[in-house]
Amino acid sequence: MVLLILFTFTTAFTQDITVRGVIVDAETGDPVPFAHIGVCGKALGTVANENGVYRLTVPGYALQDTLCASAIGYTKYKKAIKDVAGEKLDIHLEPETSVLDEVLIKDAKVTARRVIRKAVNKIRKNYPRNPFQLKGYYRDYLKNGPDYISFLEAAVVIEDPGFDKDDDKSVIGINQMRYSDNYVKYFKEYVREFDKDTTKILIHGISPVFRGNELSNMRFHNPIRNYMESVPFIGDFITFYEKNYDFTIAYYTYVDGEEVYVIDIKPRAEYRFHHVKVEGKLFIRVKDYAILKFNYAYFVTKRLDTRKWYELNLEYKSFEGTMYLKYISYMNYYKIFTLGEIVDMFQYREFFVNDIETGDLEPIPQESRINPIKPLYVQEAPNDPDFWRSYNRTMLEQPLKE
Repeated sequence: MVLLILFTFTTAFTQDITVRGVIVDAETGDPVPFAHIGVCGKALGTVANENGVYRLTVPGYALQDTLCASAIGYTKYKKAIKDVAGEKLDIHLEPETSVLDEVLIKDAKVTARRVIRKAVNKIRKNYPRNPFQLKGYYRDYLKNGPDYISFLEAAVVIEDPGFDKDDDKSVIGINQMRYSDNYVKYFKEYVREFDKDTTKILIHGISPVFRGNELSNMRFHNPIRNYMESVPFIGDFITFYEKNYDFTIAYYTYVDGEEVYVIDIKPRAEYRFHHVKVEGKLFIRVKDYAILKFNYAYFVTKRLDTRKWYELNLEYKSFEGTMYLKYISYMNYYKIFTLGEIVDMFQYREFFVNDIETGDLEPIPQESRINPIKPLYVQEAPNDPDFWRSYNRTMLEQPLKE
């Protein structure tokens, strides 16, 4: 009897639990998009979607730990995991209300361009130079207006050699993958034709030749990881802050109680045109000039119709004193002439980090490694329905049935 009770207790204690809900601003009630939620002090976690909706599965070994939710500009939320197990937990984040450093505000030497220059110069110091692994959730999908056209998702491991080496030296493995029935059809009709198009012309940046498959291409859009290279729309970071854009410190905010510059990005006067608009923001930590967040959007107006052609959102977080990717998301709008029709298409590619491994890394098995050039759908990976039911993925109006 004693052994039975002990076994039952141990089994219950080690069971995974799932917490779900929405993360909102405590003052306005508005959703907090892409807020991070996970286990305090560990890399384990996930990212809420653009509507603040999240679902987090916590492994049994972490049930005695603390749940943390955070976003730039808000006070970190904490609650014991054992007190929320199995519950729907809506989280209200309190806006950060700390007093700004008056000396910092009045320092005339603090200009946006100088801050960005220091941030770029400190990338090698603030970001990992040794190999590391990012374990997370990748998805790409096409939308025509609000409608999903096709969808692919995968549980991915990226082994990065560190910022001292080119990103194309990284090894990528896929543990699980699935996609909609029509994914291959629309990939061939729309995505591949757009990627082969060499007529794309940009005013404020450049669009280099397509490199690799969908996942490889998405990672190439990261201007922080690829700061020495020219990335789509933005170019390289040095040209970005020295030549093409004007910057203004819009305001200061906080992350985990630490001051952060929020810098607006606008094209220089000679690069401003009535039919093109560029907007962006950089979030840079005051104490060490680490880039925490980068938003960039490119709009084009034709015949009084303004469309967002491109949008990049990415965020980094501190882990073991170094900055690691939290998520990256980009969208490309395009028209394509195919099969006698004109198609308006929005292409999304996104990666959300669930866990970070450093130190002695377990190599990615050879059978899980992917070819970085071939499309993902032609590469072999398992699709286990039980895996997806408990996997930490950023919620979406799910176009795939469970």
